[in-house]
Amino acid sequence: MDSEQLASVQWYQQMAKVVLAVGRPEFVSTLVRAFSVLAPLQATTVYLYPHDGLPKALFERDDEGPWLPEGNVKQYLSGFYLLDPFYSVSVESVGSGCYHLADVAPDHFERSEYYVAFYQHAHIEDELNYILQISPGYTIAVSLASASKLNEQQLQQFKMISPWVLAVLSRHWEGLGADTLNGMFENQFARKIHTALNNFGSSVLSQRECKIAQLILKGHSTRSLAERLAISEDTVKTHRKHAYSKLNIASQSELFSLFIHSLAQAQDVFFKDPLENYRGADNNPSPPSIQKQEGD
Repeated sequence: MDSEQLASVQWYQQMAKVVLAVGRPEFVSTLVRAFSVLAPLQATTVYLYPHDGLPKALFERDDEGPWLPEGNVKQYLSGFYLLDPFYSVSVESVGSGCYHLADVAPDHFERSEYYVAFYQHAHIEDELNYILQISPGYTIAVSLASASKLNEQQLQQFKMISPWVLAVLSRHWEGLGADTLNGMFENQFARKIHTALNNFGSSVLSQRECKIAQLILKGHSTRSLAERLAISEDTVKTHRKHAYSKLNIASQSELFSLFIHSLAQAQDVFFKDPLENYRGADNNPSPPSIQKQEGD
């Protein structure tokens, strides 16, 4: 493997600048400039994920161009993050390391409405994350998004420097102990909201139908669902058919639309299905389809 860039004077100079910036406000922007030696990156975001609360963006940077996300960070933090495979593995306490989208995404992720909104419409072709389990119950994720596919050499170089990246991230945020982290969030409120979001569909669907609907939203295929839930593909199809019928929808895009619309009501629905409030306010269990919204 050609590792010429990692042996270059420019790379070592950037490494030194990052080390000197640890603990300072310019640390993340300096780290991003170092990454740019290895590959062009169009968007970088650093997220802090409390495992039982709402995420927080610690740093955002988008280069100007056609890749500016339609689904921006604000939208992501409003509830879309629940469908992000990087978020899912982070809060499942995957080991600290460098993860490519292909390492964490479900088999049909590129067919999911989340992918369409946050990758395809945003002209983002690829992503990798440095995931750091900073302390029990808290994860820092450095999201690096590219408008072109990262080649094998680039991916290998990002993974080769992972021990160093994780070390400087850990040193920079070593002051984020449990007391500091708890003070950054309205934990009781965040936990209630998080629970409401995870209860999507529970007032209408069976427990198994809820699970299948949530996994469909995340991009799992029928085959993947069958393997994950240890049931047959025919049983998955039957549960999906029943769930769609109960929700008065006919497709994954309508399921996604219903999910997103109901989140707008979640602030007032704690420990309950947000659909209860949404349907009560709208008197209609099915929101306008995504296609109709685009034509408005």
